[in-house]
Amino acid sequence: MSEITNRRIYYLAAVAIVAMVLVSALVVTRPPMIQTQSQSGSPKILQVSGVGTVTAAPDEAQLVLGVQTQATTATKAASDNADTMTKVMQALTNLGIDKSSVETLSYTLAPIYQNNPDTSLPSVIVGYTAQNAIQVTLRDFSLVGKSIDTAVSAGANQVQDITFTFSSATLASLQKQALGVAIQDANGQARAIASSLGVNLGAPISVTPAFAFQPNYQRYAAASQPTPIQPGNLQVTVTVQVTYEFS
Repeated sequence: MSEITNRRIYYLAAVAIVAMVLVSALVVTRPPMIQTQSQSGSPKILQVSGVGTVTAAPDEAQLVLGVQTQATTATKAASDNADTMTKVMQALTNLGIDKSSVETLSYTLAPIYQNNPDTSLPSVIVGYTAQNAIQVTLRDFSLVGKSIDTAVSAGANQVQDITFTFSSATLASLQKQALGVAIQDANGQARAIASSLGVNLGAPISVTPAFAFQPNYQRYAAASQPTPIQPGNLQVTVTVQVTYEFS
C-alpha cells in the first residue's frame, strides 16, 4: 500500500471520529440553560424548570343523565321525552338536590331513517328520536349513587361517566399552592447551579408557568342498592420556567 493511500485512510478515519464526537454532543441535552454575555451586551442568564405537585381529595362530582325516546312522529317523541325528563328532575329534587345543581347539557330531535327496498329511491323516515341530557353537580358524594339509581327508576335510560373534580375555587387555591412549590424547586436548582459554578445569582427576570390537572372519570352501574363511592385523591401539577440573571 502506497504512502499516499495510507495518508488518505488516516485522513478519512480522523474525519469520521470528529463527526462522531459532534453528533454525540448534539444528542446530549441538559434541562438548565446557561448563557453568558454576548457581544451585543445581553445579560448572562440561567434558565431552569421547576415542578410542583399538590394532592387533595376532590370536592365535586359531576354526572350526566339522559332520556332518549322514540316515536312515529316528532311531536310524540318530544312529548314523551319531556314527560319522562320532568319525572327524572322531580325525583332528583325529592332526593334533596337543589334545582340550581341541575342544568341541561344538550337536547336533540332527529328523524330515524330506513333504507328503501328500492335502492334507486332515497331512504324513508320511519320515526323520530328525542334525546335530553342533564348534568348534576354534587358536593355530597353520598348522593352520587342514590342520584343515578333514583334517576333510572324515574325513567332515565342513559348514564354517562361520573367525573370527580375540584370546584373552581378549590382548583384555583391548589394551583397557587403548586405554583409556590414549583417556584421553590426552580429557585433551589438555580442556587445549586450558581454555587457549583461560583457565580452570583441575581433576581429572576421572567417566570412562565404551565398548569396540568386531570379529573377522575369512573363508570357506575345502576343497582338495587347504592354503591359507596370512593373517588380517591387528585393531583394538580404546575411547571415553571424561570430565568435568572447571574454575574
